[in-house]
Amino acid sequence: MTNTTTLRILITDDERPARFALRKALECAEYEIAEAEHGQAAVEFLQDNGVDLMFLDLSMPVLDGRGTLETLGALAQSTEIIIVTADDSVSSAVDCIRLGAADYITKPYEIEQVRAIARRAAKRVSLEHRLQHLQLQLDEKQAFGALVGVSQPMRDLFFQMQRAAKAPVDILIRGETGTGKELIAREIHRLSARSSGPFVAVNTAAIAESLAESELFGHVRGAFTGAEADRKGVFEQADGGTLFLDEIGDMPAPAQTKILRVLQERTVQPVGSSKNMKVDVRVITATHQDLEQAIADHGFRQDLYYRIKGIELRVPPLRKRREDIILLANFFLVRIADGLPTTPRFDTRAVDQLLTYAWPGNVRELEHAISAAAAMATDGLIRAGDLPMSRSSDELSHDGFADLLDLPLTEAKARLVESFEQQAITRALRNHAGNVSAAARQLGIHRQSLQQKIGQLGIRVERS
Repeated sequence: MTNTTTLRILITDDERPARFALRKALECAEYEIAEAEHGQAAVEFLQDNGVDLMFLDLSMPVLDGRGTLETLGALAQSTEIIIVTADDSVSSAVDCIRLGAADYITKPYEIEQVRAIARRAAKRVSLEHRLQHLQLQLDEKQAFGALVGVSQPMRDLFFQMQRAAKAPVDILIRGETGTGKELIAREIHRLSARSSGPFVAVNTAAIAESLAESELFGHVRGAFTGAEADRKGVFEQADGGTLFLDEIGDMPAPAQTKILRVLQERTVQPVGSSKNMKVDVRVITATHQDLEQAIADHGFRQDLYYRIKGIELRVPPLRKRREDIILLANFFLVRIADGLPTTPRFDTRAVDQLLTYAWPGNVRELEHAISAAAAMATDGLIRAGDLPMSRSSDELSHDGFADLLDLPLTEAKARLVESFEQQAITRALRNHAGNVSAAARQLGIHRQSLQQKIGQLGIRVERS
């Protein structure tokens, strides 16, 4: 492409007036439009030229729309193909979607409908260019290993991490579940003077009260029934390195008391032993809890809070760093696709859903969503219907709805209606175990109309 704003469009139709009408509807300075009078001409054009968006008529001589899709194969891997069909060819258009087309429109179509499709495609192309730029930025700076992010909140966090790693004080990491607090702790350890020492991670909320002392401080042989040998606790295991105490806000109260003394004196006494052992360990703690409220509710010790809060780092939730969402999604997709013949790509609606979803489970939820979507994508294209999350009305009103306010009214309305239809149809299909006829009766529409919507929205029908 000559620049990041030019969208390359190919109109393929055997009827010259139809090509002319589409060209006139789409013509603008930001679009580069070419024409092909049949499928074979389109195939030959794509052999020599890149195309971002193609409108492909279904019924043509020489090579029809379906045959063109089958012939193009890998040539159209980066091309979004929209089937143009007469009303009586809807079932064939849906079949083309299974072959790799992104969507279809029926004649006569509304001008605003094709313009909205082009705007979405332009947005996708812009995102792909932005992703390439972000990836270059990321590749140039490998200081944070497994941590991925180029947004300002993450840049600020990386700067704080660098400074905190060099300071010989304990650290408290605060952030919602799934934001990557352990990854941050590991990177701080890697950047610190203790990097050659051990890194020991413990989920303190999972420690049983009866075993807390043994887990934390170790025990000697014969200290209790079942103690058949000496065992080092996590503080001793981390001697000379870093101890990461995750979910410290959920630590049982008795364990809080015991750990406070160790943090103050840096000595441990194994269960059953009379000797105190000195430990040289840096402690990094993490929590998703509101510790101040927990203190007010008498669920967390105030003196422990002040002891662990040497340097405090706050990890932004994914919804506050939306610039990183597609970068992270692509990062996970490439990693997951190592064992696949080709790396799947996201269609425009999938990108929209990734960007507008609230991500309550943060980066962890995103990773799982991409894993599931990559497994479900059968034609190298990840559609919105392949993504496992479904947006609730609350998420749409707080996040997705706010994003729609920046769009032209017609497109915003179309996306809002589309989101509602996708949720309603998915629920109806789930209620009837994938039976399309029964779902159509629940929704009060004809079965053929529901089949058309299923194809348009990329909804996967799962029968049980």
